[in-house]
Amino acid sequence: MYWQAVEQQIEIALKTKTLQPLTTQSQSFLDNNIHFTVHLRVAKKIDKPHQSTQKTNPFLPHEEAMFVKDCPPSHKLLLNKFPVLKPHALLCSKEFVSQQSPLTESDFSAWLEHLNSPYDVGFYNAGPIAGASQGHRHMQLIRLAHSDTITAIAKQLDDISFVRFGPLNLALCIKYYQQALQQFALNKSDIESGAYNLIIHKDLFWLVPRKTAHIESIFANGLNFCGHFLVKDEAHLHWLTEHGFIVFLRGLCQDLHK
Repeated sequence: MYWQAVEQQIEIALKTKTLQPLTTQSQSFLDNNIHFTVHLRVAKKIDKPHQSTQKTNPFLPHEEAMFVKDCPPSHKLLLNKFPVLKPHALLCSKEFVSQQSPLTESDFSAWLEHLNSPYDVGFYNAGPIAGASQGHRHMQLIRLAHSDTITAIAKQLDDISFVRFGPLNLALCIKYYQQALQQFALNKSDIESGAYNLIIHKDLFWLVPRKTAHIESIFANGLNFCGHFLVKDEAHLHWLTEHGFIVFLRGLCQDLHK
């Protein structure tokens, strides 16, 4: 099980101070009978690279302490350097591929190999508007106690996103992906797609088209659609709980009916 290797590498990376987990306090909230978790920052902000200002590629070459394993023929598994959740791994292309180019059969094949249990969840941020902080292709992997929250959120947003329930395989992933890109006119070219978040696990394919990177200075990526929010202070936490989690997520999305 690759998560054991991830956990072992986390210990090594913590000892060398290469891994820099975000220090937060977690609080749970209920919205539309769905459980959400907010991670409130309690420490000084780490200088995390931003897509628009980043000068180097942390995945090419990668830091030795971040490396978990090779994933032949075209990917490698690394730790997320600034995790909110633990464990959190990144499935990266070995060679540079733009994060904004469409996912390939090779990407989906490597990704599905790491989604073996009901607790394994993958998400993808297609470009800066969707929350990508790096321009190099990387699909993300986390483990959650259950996927009920994701399923419930997907059902709340099914009118403005592409949702398919049921066991996944490579052929279905490719089919659904192409259908979703076409439905929301996201397939701009072979080298660039529109902004979206993609969340998958063994029994879910969910693509959410994005129109904005943030609302009220709360930035969002695929993790938010998994029910986890990172906020920088109490004021943003208060605003979010008053505004509503589902309303917030809906506001990030392109509206299918517009």
